[in-house]
Formats: sequence, structure tokens, C-alpha cells
Amino acid sequence: MNRTYQQVYVVPGTLAANHSFQFAAHGNCTLIHASLSNTSANAGTLKIGTASDDDAYLAATNFGVSSTPAEVGRSGFVGGQYPVIPDGGVVALTITDHASHMAGVCVVLTYAEG
Repeated sequence: MNRTYQQVYVVPGTLAANHSFQFAAHGNCTLIHASLSNTSANAGTLKIGTASDDDAYLAATNFGVSSTPAEVGRSGFVGGQYPVIPDGGVVALTITDHASHMAGVCVVLTYAEG
């Protein structure tokens, strides 16, 4: 079994705008799980993709509300398959607030090496 690791993104406070994050993968990896929550009763969305296609891996998915995480597994990713990200591939996360003013946003991504 390949080793797993996680990335955690936290946006403290109440959102007043959308947020985006980009990073380059440090090696070949497979995205195997996503957990998304916020502390308010308002739900925005998360997309995961590449620099050229912002929802290549995960189409807009609603955040969990009231501190209850929404989870994404294999069937929730684009094509019903775990996204494979190449070494050096740029991954883009887009958190869209939809003017709902989410608060205490937390995204946890779990990867397997390879």
C-alpha cells in the first residue's frame, strides 16, 4: 500500500470573498479523499483542478455546514475515479463563497503516493 499524507487548508473568520490556492505536486500522487466543512449554516463550494481547468478533478461541491463535514471519495471525483496528479503538476483549489458568508472554512485533502 502506498503511503498517505494530508494537506489542510483553513480560512479563519467569516469569508467576504472567494479564495484560491495553487501548489505544485512534489511527486506523483493520487487524490483519494476530500473533507470540507464550515462552521456556519451557509454552504459555498469547492472545486479542485489544474491551472488551466479549475474543475478537472472535482466539480463544484457543496461544503458541509454547521461543522458537519461533507466528504468526497472515489465516486465524487470527475469521472468517478481518483485523480492522479503528476510530479510538478499544478493543483488549483477554488473556494467560492456565493455571498453566503461561510465561516471557519476547513478543507482536508488526503493523497496516496504514486
